[in-house]
Amino acid sequence: MLAEAAAAMEALLPPGHAARARALLADAPGQVAADYGSAPGSSADDAWQVYAHYVRLTQYGRVPAEDQQRLAQLLPLPVVDDLIDDGHLVPRAVPEDGDRRLYLQARLTPSQVDTEGLLRLGWAQEQARREFRLRLARGDVAVLDEARGLTDEQLKLAADLAKVRAAGRIPAELSAMKWLWPALERLAPQAPVNLRRDKAFGSWFVVRRMHRALRAAHREQLLNDHRRADSLLKHARNDANALREIWTPGGWEAKNLLAYLLVLNATGEESYDEALEMISPVAEGGGLREDQLPGTGRTRLEHNRTVLRQLQRHRDDDHLLNPYLILGVADGAPTEVWKEKWRALRRALDDDGEAAVNQAKDAIQSLERGRAVVEPFLVPLLPPRWANPTAGAAATGAGAPPMPRRTAAPTQQERDYARDRAARGIIRAACQNVGLPADAAAFPASFPESSNQ
Repeated sequence: MLAEAAAAMEALLPPGHAARARALLADAPGQVAADYGSAPGSSADDAWQVYAHYVRLTQYGRVPAEDQQRLAQLLPLPVVDDLIDDGHLVPRAVPEDGDRRLYLQARLTPSQVDTEGLLRLGWAQEQARREFRLRLARGDVAVLDEARGLTDEQLKLAADLAKVRAAGRIPAELSAMKWLWPALERLAPQAPVNLRRDKAFGSWFVVRRMHRALRAAHREQLLNDHRRADSLLKHARNDANALREIWTPGGWEAKNLLAYLLVLNATGEESYDEALEMISPVAEGGGLREDQLPGTGRTRLEHNRTVLRQLQRHRDDDHLLNPYLILGVADGAPTEVWKEKWRALRRALDDDGEAAVNQAKDAIQSLERGRAVVEPFLVPLLPPRWANPTAGAAATGAGAPPMPRRTAAPTQQERDYARDRAARGIIRAACQNVGLPADAAAFPASFPESSNQ
C-alpha cells in the first residue's frame, strides 16, 4: 500500500511521516531522526522505534541495552531467538519481568536461573550439570560414576578426578579450586602434599587428616583394637610434626594436637612440661606467631594452657582429657547430639568400651552442670577454618552454557513483524491526516505474542 501511494505521500501524510515511509520502503530507518514523527508515546511512534532499533541492531549491532530489552519483549520470540543466536543481544536485554523473562534469562544469562527456574523450564541438562558440581562440592564423589549431560569442561574435570582416585595424588591445578577440596579429600585421603608450596590446601588437608586419625584412634580404643589405635595415633603424630612449623594456623593446630598426645597417657611431670612448651608462644622464625591467630584460636589456646597447668598441679589418672573426642562429636556438641552418639556406641561396644563411653557421658554432664573441676582440652583450635569450604559451592550455575532455543525458525511474517507494524502506523497516520476513520483492528494497541509465545 505504501509503495503504491509513494507519489502522493507528501499530500497524504502529516509532516515527517513521508520521510519515514520512504525510509521504510528503502529499509533504512537510520535516514530519519529517531524522535521525528508523531507525538512521543503514540502507538505509531512506538512502532517506528521498534522497527528502527531492530534494523539498526541487525545491520550494525549498535543499540543501547534498554532498547534491546524492549525488542526482546515485543518481537516474535523466534525472531528474538535469531537475534540471540547471531550474538546481537547483550545479557542486559533480559526483560525485568513478564512471561519471557525466565526463557530469555536461560538463553542470555543462564547462570542466574535458580533451581526453581530450572524446574519450571524443564531444563534437565543444566539440572544435571549443577547437581554434578554441587555433589562434588559436598564431597560426594559417587557423582563421577553417574555423570551425564556434562559440559566439555566438566567432562575433563571428571576425567582428571578419576586420575586422582586411581593415582592417589592431587595435582596443583585441582587443589587450587577450593570448592573441590572435599572431593579431593575423599578421592585421595592419604595423598602427599607439599605444605610449603600449597599452604592453603595443604594445611586444610593435613589438619583434617590428623584430626580424623585422632578420632578414629579413640574409636579403635573403645573397640579394644589398641594396635590399630596406636597406628592411627602414629599417623596423626607424623602429620602434626610435618605441619607444626608451617606459617599458617595449621601449624598451631599441629602443635595443639601434639600437646594433646603428650598428655593423653602422661606418666610423669615431664609430659606436662613438654606439652606446655609445645603450645607456648613462639618467637620469630618458629612458625606463625600466636598474635597472628584469629581471636577464637588465641582464646582456645590459652584455655588449653590453663587445662594443662591444672592437670599438672592435680593429676587424676581417671581424668578424660577430652570426653567429646571419645564419643566422636565436636567440642561442646549439643546434649541431644552427644547423647545420641553415646547411645549408639553403648549398643556397639563390649563391657570395657561401654564403661569408657559412660565415663565420657558423665564427664560431659558434669561440665554442662558446671561441676567439672577441669574443662576439656579443646581440639581443634579453629573448627570453622577446617570445615568444608563454601567458596564456589553456592555459585553452582557458574559457567552454565546458554539453553538451546526452543522455537522453530521464524516465518517470513514474523521476520517482517517490526516492519509491518511500522507501516501500519504510517498508514493510520495517513488516514487520520485526510479525515478517514482509522481501522482499530488493523492497529491494536498492544503487540500480540508470536506463534511461539
